[in-house]
Amino acid sequence: MGVIAHRCRLYGLTIESPFPLPGGVAVPHPGRAPDVTIHWERESGWREFAVAMTIPDAREGRPLVGETPEGALCVEWEREVQFVIPPDNDRIIVVCRPSKLAFVPAALVGVGIGLLLHRRGLLCLHGAALRINGRTIALLGESGAGKSTTSAALIIRGAIPLSDDLVVLRPQDGGFVVEPGSAGFRLDETATEKILGADTTLARLPWVDKLLWDATPTRPQGTQPQMLDAIYLLGDAGDGEGVQIGPPLPPLMALRELMEAWYPPGFKPLLTQARLDDLRAVVERVPARIVRFPRQWDILPGLYEALAQ
Repeated sequence: MGVIAHRCRLYGLTIESPFPLPGGVAVPHPGRAPDVTIHWERESGWREFAVAMTIPDAREGRPLVGETPEGALCVEWEREVQFVIPPDNDRIIVVCRPSKLAFVPAALVGVGIGLLLHRRGLLCLHGAALRINGRTIALLGESGAGKSTTSAALIIRGAIPLSDDLVVLRPQDGGFVVEPGSAGFRLDETATEKILGADTTLARLPWVDKLLWDATPTRPQGTQPQMLDAIYLLGDAGDGEGVQIGPPLPPLMALRELMEAWYPPGFKPLLTQARLDDLRAVVERVPARIVRFPRQWDILPGLYEALAQ
């Protein structure tokens, strides 16, 4: 029996995969070939690095990245799962035992596709993107800053999800548009109960110990790339009782913040001059502000109102 191919749209690409991808919007199988195909090989197909490009950080569970002698980019997790991106950047080869396939889809729509898009010349940031009151915003911040939780709370109040974890920007008409991507939001159990209700049952993601809320049904069918209007950097709780949104950051300060938000997180050795130039262009054209608010559930309605202005 042949493998069923799943075809979806993510980040401006038509992707064909042997398994469904979280947050992907299913598309029919037209006559034209997909932009990217996902292939699976058993562990015997493991590639060895010729050049290691990052140092693994065991404390944070980040993968190791390197290149093969043929120029393929590889990312691997403890010799259990490996993604291989050949130089033509139109395939991702997944190498693992069958028992590890459950780990693959969530990692693919993050690190795997993020690295492929980087190689294809697109700018990727670590955050979430939403449409709120007719404006497109990106929420950026360190890991654990609450980007997904904040976004989920805003979606429940009417915001439209564009992507979570990976925000892909493409220059257009003097600005930058956000490509609709995976609308699978990663929430802990407390956030799931508070935002979605105690009776909500979600699938648990491997490795990260989070629950996956697929908010794709809340996004209008056929959503197109949206011009980015503003960037909000999630700061600490601040000294006040309400939501505090600062003035636009000076370009140099905003550039430093966006460099920290470059995707994948922790892989700054892969940040090229071309992508750095893209970051400079973003901070020159899109205002970036720091938003501070107490991490309390009852503050979220006020946060929605503040970001909707």
